[in-house]
Amino acid sequence: MKRLVLILILLGMNALLFGQIQVRYDKEPVIDSISNAYENAWKSVKYIEGYRIQLVAVSTKNGAQKVYNEFKGSYPDVSAYLSYTEPTFRVRVGNFKNRIDAYRFLMKIQGQFPGAFITKDKISFREI
Repeated sequence: MKRLVLILILLGMNALLFGQIQVRYDKEPVIDSISNAYENAWKSVKYIEGYRIQLVAVSTKNGAQKVYNEFKGSYPDVSAYLSYTEPTFRVRVGNFKNRIDAYRFLMKIQGQFPGAFITKDKISFREI
């Protein structure tokens, strides 16, 4: 019984002594300016190095457009890009930050697009 009373008294004192501790953060003003500079720097970034999957490279726009339309019909929520660099039209898809993510998606579409492969490209930072 004495032990129980002693424990209750110690717990009560503990709550009184340590229950009112306030934590205050003293943040240097320079931290806010560095944080703002960091955010502003990233706002200006439009493209970063990443990966896309190239589905096809052909000499006719109709051939590339056909592959583009087939892909968008199957995967409407994945970005697709039709580009022309003399003398070929290319269809590239996706905005992948790393090769592993690109590889996972490549395995998903390889049955439908057997000649597809991963390529490095500048990808849209906003669409990641």
